[in-house]
Amino acid sequence: GIVDNLLFLARAEGVDRQIKPNVFGARPAIEKIAAYYRTIAEERGISITNKGDGEVYADALLFDRALSNLLDNALRFTPDGGKITIATEIKPDRTELAVEDTGCGIPPQHLPHLCDRFYRVDLSRSSQGTGLGLALVKSIIDLHGGSVAVASEVDHGTTVTLTFPARARSTSQNNLHAI
Repeated sequence: GIVDNLLFLARAEGVDRQIKPNVFGARPAIEKIAAYYRTIAEERGISITNKGDGEVYADALLFDRALSNLLDNALRFTPDGGKITIATEIKPDRTELAVEDTGCGIPPQHLPHLCDRFYRVDLSRSSQGTGLGLALVKSIIDLHGGSVAVASEVDHGTTVTLTFPARARSTSQNNLHAI
């Protein structure tokens, strides 16, 4: 709930906050979270597609939490019959995870504030939310030294892209190879 989210944000801002990153396959991690949301999506005729593959260097629990927040938002703002696409792209120095929906989109004046705590774009009064979802996602990505980018077009949808830096390569690592 809201209290758990606020506690998480407070802890995430602590200077001694330690994350436990590991290298893991992005596709199976995404599929696990997407499977949960597909049940809800199918009732509304919304498809969830997982494209791309590769490895990501992240704290697996925090990765799951960030992706869950993005899928929750995408489902909330995508009309019945819409589409949600999760795309993973591996670059030499980072892994990008993009969640794209065919939802209502976000007016441009709201984009700079989306990751602010309690900020809500009241596009529909029927929408429930605390305005903490993207603030949580941003805190998670900040802990990883990454970034969050949001692109949106009203009546066409929104894409939120999370960037996770690649693991620094050193001789002490066990047979990690670039993809």
